[in-house]
Amino acid sequence: MRFQWLFLVVLLLAVALSVGPSEASGTQQGNRPALVQGMIVDQYGEPLPGVLVVVEYTEAPASASIGASGGFDGTGGNRLKVSQRNFYSKEDGAFSHPELIAGTQYRVRFEKEGYVPRERVLVLAIAANEMGTIVMVSGDVEKARSAYEKGFSAWESGDVPGAIEPMKEVVEVFGDSDVSDQMLVVALSVLGQAYLQQNQVADAQGFLERLQSIEPDNAIALRGLGRVYAMSGELPKAIESFARSVQVEPDNANGRFMLGYALELTDQASEAIPHLRASLEIQPNFPPAHQSLGLALAATGANVEAIEQLEAYLEVMPNAPDAAEMRAKIEELRRH
Repeated sequence: MRFQWLFLVVLLLAVALSVGPSEASGTQQGNRPALVQGMIVDQYGEPLPGVLVVVEYTEAPASASIGASGGFDGTGGNRLKVSQRNFYSKEDGAFSHPELIAGTQYRVRFEKEGYVPRERVLVLAIAANEMGTIVMVSGDVEKARSAYEKGFSAWESGDVPGAIEPMKEVVEVFGDSDVSDQMLVVALSVLGQAYLQQNQVADAQGFLERLQSIEPDNAIALRGLGRVYAMSGELPKAIESFARSVQVEPDNANGRFMLGYALELTDQASEAIPHLRASLEIQPNFPPAHQSLGLALAATGANVEAIEQLEAYLEVMPNAPDAAEMRAKIEELRRH
């Protein structure tokens, strides 16, 4: 099947993570003052004192990419702390953070040495907002950091199998934590992509779904899940996921191509063409995009340009499994 074959050979052209726009704004001073409060316990249900409670808001929409050093450049956008004061949980585990504004979206982070950090994103609805009980699990964060560096180095060097076990160690340290921590986010991203490259779709889906649950607008998760759905034959779901990824990162060539390709395969040639053109503008001379664009153009009757695109595909991939089929298609278009 052309679809499944191509998904096995297409590499991700860009690795990027995006966080959607925050509703927070430093200009909402006219709104009502508010606070968040709750209780922090350890994994055994015991109150956990001395936990640092940090509340941030995002000044403006921003994207983050994995940097060459293995960390993030601008993770989560331009986050600003609400207060310069430090707020900690008390002896009974209770915490409270004032100086907030009702109707604003905040990211609340809980940190304590020896424990895996936790995060929550919420919009304050009333003056006093109850967050309930936050469970923090003790974990070897240094072990996670060491495994992260090893796994990311392997991933960067192209050693996909060598990246899997170290990144799984990172995920194990974090347990079921939902924190948008750079190590956990990158580990889930690498594992999802690595298992996709190895055609282990079910494993990839689990890691990518967890990544999306932590960061709903994560473009890598959306593109990866789109590939999962496509490889499973669920094209409508794939198109929806690819379309969301393009909304998040409109200039990502891979996302544009995947969306256009899925549309072309489902006989939506007119809708596919703009995305395939955009993919080639961002990443020129990408053979699968030339092929898919050529077939979409042929379906709309633009035979001359369709031939040009299919020839561009064959020029780079003369021995592709479907090369004979594409040559026959070109001859057919020339006769009409």
